[in-house]
Order: sequence, then structure tokens, then C-alpha cells
Amino acid sequence: MARQEKRSSRSVQDVVYSALRTSIINLNLAPGTVISETEVSLKFQVSRTPVREAFIHLSKEGLVEVIPQKETMVSLIDPARVEQEFFLRESLETAVLEPFLRSNGSRHLAEMEVLITLQANALESKSHIDFIKFDDRFHEILFEASGQHLSWEVLASMSGHYHRIRMLTIQITGIADGNGKVGEHRKILAALKKGDPENAKRMLYLHLHNLDTEGKLLQEKFPGYFALKTAQNQFDVDFGGFPLLRH
Repeated sequence: MARQEKRSSRSVQDVVYSALRTSIINLNLAPGTVISETEVSLKFQVSRTPVREAFIHLSKEGLVEVIPQKETMVSLIDPARVEQEFFLRESLETAVLEPFLRSNGSRHLAEMEVLITLQANALESKSHIDFIKFDDRFHEILFEASGQHLSWEVLASMSGHYHRIRMLTIQITGIADGNGKVGEHRKILAALKKGDPENAKRMLYLHLHNLDTEGKLLQEKFPGYFALKTAQNQFDVDFGGFPLLRH
């Protein structure tokens, strides 16, 4: 009985966590939004315990900032964090291209082709969330076919700041930028069909590095969404009047 109750509690926490995370990375909960344990528990009709646990989980991913006895806030987009998440993605995704080609998965290439069409359709209908979803699935296939499921799970769970940059970009630039990304997917797929890892890596590099300039433009357009300062180390926090410790 106790085990069943624990499993049920975990399931409730997972539902709350998943719903909050989706709202945050899709910008339904904007950066800087204050969220309340009480309000969330009422919305989901659950106790405050699973909500608190979900907040802790989101905090570990850098998606919320929990200030004890005060408030919980959707984290601002941290440019330094975006760079680290981007580095992680570029490193892992580049590494799976050759194993992907060795997998000889023609069905994977066929699914990627379908996803490009779905992505183009989502762009035309301004379904930005679907556009990003199909984009993510296109890249996930590279890991799936290579047997690197854990690497993709790490990327998916630790790319919340990077994901929000992508979502902001497609919402603002719309068809012009989206068509460019769809075209880049076609070039990546063409290189993979030819079994050309070097060209695939080059196309992937150009595809991913579009965000270098886009991020800077977004910071100018939405300054309230971005963190102005990143703590230099874990001690750069005001502990109620104690002096700050710095190197």
C-alpha cells in the first residue's frame, strides 16, 4: 500500500512538473513570472507537496528560481547558460552523425523527410510550438538511430534556456527565419543520404550557429526576459547581510 501511494504521489508530481515545464519553455509562462505553490496546487487540484517537488526539479534545470519563504519565479533567460546548453548540444549532435550513417537506417531518413514537410506546414499555419516539436524530432532521430538515447535525454532535460531562445526567434521572425531552418534541414538530410559526414557536419554547424546573432537581437528586443548579470560563483548571493565571498 505504501509503495502504491508513493508511486501515485510521484505520478502527480510528474504531471505538475511536466505541465509547468512545457508552459515555461513554450513561453506561456514568461521569464520573470512569479508562480505560487498555492495557485498551482489549486489549478491542478493537488496538495502543495507535489508542487513544491516540481519546483525543486525545475530549479535544478535552471527554469525557476526558488526564494525560500518568499516566492518562486520563472527564471530569466541566462545568455551564459544558453552558451553552455548550446555547447552541449553541438558537441553531442556532431558526435552522433557518423554512428547515424553507420546505422544504415533508411526508415530514419524517410521519417526525417516527412518531418521537414510537417515543419513547413506548421510554419505556414503559424503553429510555432509544432514547428519546434518537429524540429526537435528531426534532431532526436540522429540520436535514436545511433543508440544514444541517454545523450538525447540529457539534451532535452538541460536545454530549457536554449529552447526559449528558439521559441522567441520563431515567434518574432516567423516565415522568413523558419523557411531558412527548413532549408537547412533539407541540406543536412541530403548530406546524410549521400553518406557524407563532413558535409553533414558543416551543414549542421551552420544550422545551429544561426542563434549566435539571433540571441543578441532578442536581448535588445526583450530586455526584460534576459538576465543582466550571472553570478560569478556559487557564493555570489546575499545571505541576509553577510558579506559576499568572491575570488
